[in-house]
Amino acid sequence: MKKILSASLILASLGLLVSCAPGKSRAEKVQEVSLNFPMEYKNDAPEVEGATYTIGMITSSPFKGIFSPIHYQDKLDADIISLINEEYLWKNDDFELLNVEGGLATLSLDNEKNEIIIKFKEGLKWSDGHPLGVDDLIFTFELVSHPDYTGVRFSKEDQYSIIGMQEYHEGKADKISGLEKVSDTELRIHVTEISSKVISGGGQLGSVSRLMPKHYLSEIPVKELEFSDKLRKNPLSNGKYVIKNVVPGESVEFVPNEYYHLGKPKVEKVILKTLTPQLAVEAIKNGDFFEYWNVPQESYEKYKELDNLVVLGRPELYIQYLGFNLGHYDQNKKESVMDRDTPLQDVRVRQALAYALNIDEVATAYYNGLRQRANGQTPPAFKKFYDASLEGYPYNPEKAKELLKEAGYEDTNNDGLVDKDGKNLELHFATMGGSDVAEPISQALLQYWKEIGVGVSLTTGRLLDVNLFYDKVEANEDDIDMYMAAWGVGTSLDPSASKGRTAKFNMTRFVSEENDKLLAAISDPKGIEDPNYKANAYKTWQKYYTEQAVEVPLMFRYSVIPVNKNVKLANLYNDSARANYIQSVVDNAPAKASN
Repeated sequence: MKKILSASLILASLGLLVSCAPGKSRAEKVQEVSLNFPMEYKNDAPEVEGATYTIGMITSSPFKGIFSPIHYQDKLDADIISLINEEYLWKNDDFELLNVEGGLATLSLDNEKNEIIIKFKEGLKWSDGHPLGVDDLIFTFELVSHPDYTGVRFSKEDQYSIIGMQEYHEGKADKISGLEKVSDTELRIHVTEISSKVISGGGQLGSVSRLMPKHYLSEIPVKELEFSDKLRKNPLSNGKYVIKNVVPGESVEFVPNEYYHLGKPKVEKVILKTLTPQLAVEAIKNGDFFEYWNVPQESYEKYKELDNLVVLGRPELYIQYLGFNLGHYDQNKKESVMDRDTPLQDVRVRQALAYALNIDEVATAYYNGLRQRANGQTPPAFKKFYDASLEGYPYNPEKAKELLKEAGYEDTNNDGLVDKDGKNLELHFATMGGSDVAEPISQALLQYWKEIGVGVSLTTGRLLDVNLFYDKVEANEDDIDMYMAAWGVGTSLDPSASKGRTAKFNMTRFVSEENDKLLAAISDPKGIEDPNYKANAYKTWQKYYTEQAVEVPLMFRYSVIPVNKNVKLANLYNDSARANYIQSVVDNAPAKASN
């Protein structure tokens, strides 16, 4: 590394256990691998103004291009949105928002009056120069809770505690009476009881983390908004950049937002292009881009020694899981119904399928030790909420067989598959393609299940495109019994948004009165006064949910990001003040590798 280059001394470290690859002897010695990466990179050379900043988005499928913070449903669109629409409340290193300054607005609470107070900075503007403030926040709440809203972010559990929200959501009122506009810069949200989840951006604030411009969108019918060119081609921005041109599914060109509240970026434009995982390493070596998003972990060994980059890393807010299709979403009741006729309604069958998987083998064989078996629903990055005492589902095929036997499944005809009432236990499993390891991993899982006597085949007989996969999973199509997916865990740690009875993101459709009760406890106002209450309530819910084997935790992920050395600054910090840096470069072109 040149003398003018320096890496932060602040390191992220994680100890992982490495076992043998699937198919190798399981008696081989387990090794311990220690991963140490810088979380920040700084280049001391002067920055160059007027450069084009390039981003390579690694994906096997085109992005959908829904550039709306209340309508998007996948990570590709979310990443693009992050460049043009900023979260209006900033968070600290513990993912908490209360009284954190620096963002578009600040959050405070009046516990005695049950009021949530949002105060915007003076003089904020959208990218067209129009003032930004309280009207836009009220408008965003009204969109998400409108009867004709087509997205998935509205949650009765939390939103109905806002005064007047139920009447508005049911079409009985034109406005949400509990949203009090004190001024253009101050909003007071009147609630029946302040949820403790508000502190980390959940609760009554969970559906609205980014703003929609009222003056630009209010004339569009709510049911048509998701499909409007004003969102898909020409969205307004309150973030660093403004979209100038979109080649659908392939590329986006951005220009700086001259009204950005932290100052206009110094690059002339940003070009984001998609490229397939198979081309990622060659692009990194050639210096095709300054920044790379979603580089497959299995590529790490191929690029880690290249001399034109540094590798940043940290434990990621991510969990991969095995989900089960247990019902459907009732559009009339606006809640999940756990009514599917399937052997998977028996928790013992779900647990057996979980214990059958040797996730330690899979994680280390295919991901260079950059993943570890998950023991619960919460990644270790959440220090207050991670529960190291949970065991999860370690590989135990004998226990899996015992559970199947308890559920009435035994191999009575010696065909290698367990059966009950004369019917073999055979299931369909959906998983996505898109990487070099997707196919061998899927075959390894099928083999693990076969070893306990369960016949599992791939849905449609092949790996699925990411868009088709989520369309089928969200629709609870009957050719899916179980599926492997992942959550980017929100910093609000609000499980009701994806596990609650009325949450559309509850794609397993699991519901129970106990789950309702434990989720409600996480929101209790006691968490505002007692710093340990919410963490303890969350851990109690997590233990129950993990035991139900509804979304079986499979793997946590260690995020490693290759950064071209001609970037001025990059980091992976959690707090908004440091993470919200403005992109700049020290050369007009990315560095090329010489090795």
